[in-house]
Amino acid sequence: MAESRALAPYRWLVAELHGLTANFAQIYFIPSAGIGLLLFAVLMLADRPAALAGLAASVGASLVSLVLRLPRDARRSGLFGYNAALTGIAFGALWQPDLTSAVWLSVCVCLTVIASAELVRHRLPALTGPFVAVMALSWAMQPWLGLLPRTGALACDTGTPGFVFCSVGQVVFVAPLVLGLLTWYVLALWNARATVWALAAGVVVWLGIALLAQHWTALAGQAGGIGVNGFLAALGLGVFHRRPGVRLAGAALAGLFCVVLGALLGPLGWPYFTLPFNLAVWTLLAVTRAGSPSPRHPRPHDAEASLRP
Repeated sequence: MAESRALAPYRWLVAELHGLTANFAQIYFIPSAGIGLLLFAVLMLADRPAALAGLAASVGASLVSLVLRLPRDARRSGLFGYNAALTGIAFGALWQPDLTSAVWLSVCVCLTVIASAELVRHRLPALTGPFVAVMALSWAMQPWLGLLPRTGALACDTGTPGFVFCSVGQVVFVAPLVLGLLTWYVLALWNARATVWALAAGVVVWLGIALLAQHWTALAGQAGGIGVNGFLAALGLGVFHRRPGVRLAGAALAGLFCVVLGALLGPLGWPYFTLPFNLAVWTLLAVTRAGSPSPRHPRPHDAEASLRP
């Protein structure tokens, strides 16, 4: 009994560390600390500053979740911290680290955790909505923040089928094709069926871009965003137990939103990040029904089970 009490703090710490790494996996709808650790390793190979910024944001999100006394199971599965981790990755990939960016990232981390908790409390799927919101706020605050951009990341080449795997990695700002392929493999380790269907939707999106880009210049200009948002929409709808046809429709709808938002925000120099994915999934979740509970709705203790194939 005494030994069990002595080990209790270590067990608590290990459980909280699970949540810290699960934050990375939940970006792709996976409540697994092991998968999150693998994704973090891929990030370290691709872009160390972005990976470390994401890790710092994940730590911050875990601490904020503890202070707010958010539900333990949801916290340890990464539900409250994945938007913060994605925000940290974006900060590290887009801007040079300095005191201003560190302070502002801390503010954004707090905002994403609070927003995610409120959405879960109201039984609404957060997706990457909090991430998109704080990135839009950061863009609006640029004249006052003065964040210095890093060298632009490599874009995905639409001329080969490798575009599909590159798009998988670009969700977390990983550009090299081989690392995008590795990212997809890591995702497939958890839920092969949903990941394969999302990849199939990505292939259809790539074929659509290849066939229509010459005649539709707006489509060609948004190819990178379409690849990322189309894959995420198909993956998300699969995890929410929608049928393959709905997943493909989600990828196509996300692509359409990319073209529209690109036309509206492009002249202003504002990126839309994963907003099209959110709009497409929210729309199709509203007009379709599924029998199983969704993984990012409340009842956090069911989150992991609902994601298993």
